[in-house]
Amino acid sequence: MMEAARLLESSLVIDGCQFAGETFPGPPKRLDAFLYTVHGPSFESAAAEMGRIHDGELPVIRSLPDLDAARAEGRTGVILAFQDPSPIDNRLELLRAFYELGLRVLQLTYNKANYIGTGCAESQDRGLTDFGRDVVREMNRLGMAIDLSHVSRRTALEAIELSEDPVVFSHACARALADNPRNRTDEEIRELAAKGGVIGITPWSPICWKRERDEPPSLEDYLDHVEHVASLAGPEHVAFGTDQTVDGTADEEGIGYQGRLYPQVVGEFDRRVGTTPAVRYVRGFRGIGELGHVVEGLLKRGFSEEDTREFLGGNFLRVFERVWRKDA
Repeated sequence: MMEAARLLESSLVIDGCQFAGETFPGPPKRLDAFLYTVHGPSFESAAAEMGRIHDGELPVIRSLPDLDAARAEGRTGVILAFQDPSPIDNRLELLRAFYELGLRVLQLTYNKANYIGTGCAESQDRGLTDFGRDVVREMNRLGMAIDLSHVSRRTALEAIELSEDPVVFSHACARALADNPRNRTDEEIRELAAKGGVIGITPWSPICWKRERDEPPSLEDYLDHVEHVASLAGPEHVAFGTDQTVDGTADEEGIGYQGRLYPQVVGEFDRRVGTTPAVRYVRGFRGIGELGHVVEGLLKRGFSEEDTREFLGGNFLRVFERVWRKDA
């Protein structure tokens, strides 16, 4: 464990997904930066939350120099992201406006269909819309990272093919190991890697769970997903995205609405394992405070120190280096 602690302490650490409730708490420990889910659903509400974050104690990361400056000061940087793109409605000019407010990552759909494309929970997969193709092109032009974590298979493949830049699945798992509509197929992962992208493996139990047992997934189950992607596409294409609250508090409200709105994603897990916060994340990786367990597990499985460092943050950084290079 000492070796894992040393490696973690000396590495750049970027979490691919965190969120908060009505108020934005203080910075999480052991992180250099994290993708923070800005809440919508309207332009006004999203812009207001972004304004509050700019006025808070965390530095907002708009560029690589911003990240370097935050690290030099020992501060945790926040990378503003939308999981639900509803605040942009069907207007490209709003996408540009949010870019100016600091938005640097946008997910194309959140489970259901929208103006941009099809979500993973839809019964029919129609892929990207014409407007969605315009959004991908505009995001490339602006220098905004495309996130495909909740989109359908066809939407993912079409967006990967169309994008000039690498894209990410900021928080997902491998469908080959856990058959859930939120997870990514081997084909998607290969195409993602071919474009230089990264998938952040999430410890969120409903999609990391393999269904063999009526209990939440273990740390070994989580590491199996990491190892699967590394074997399939290379260790340079895998990272982590906890999909947890910034301050580690239980998201009881979210558990409830996920079950009501997206039974395709969480229904079986809720029935067989439960809906209490205690079972919602992988045993052994229930928060950033347990990231050392993941590092130790990767080293035991034969991951090199360099590959482990890249998993912790270097792989996401490489994508941002390519995407954020532009002056829009």
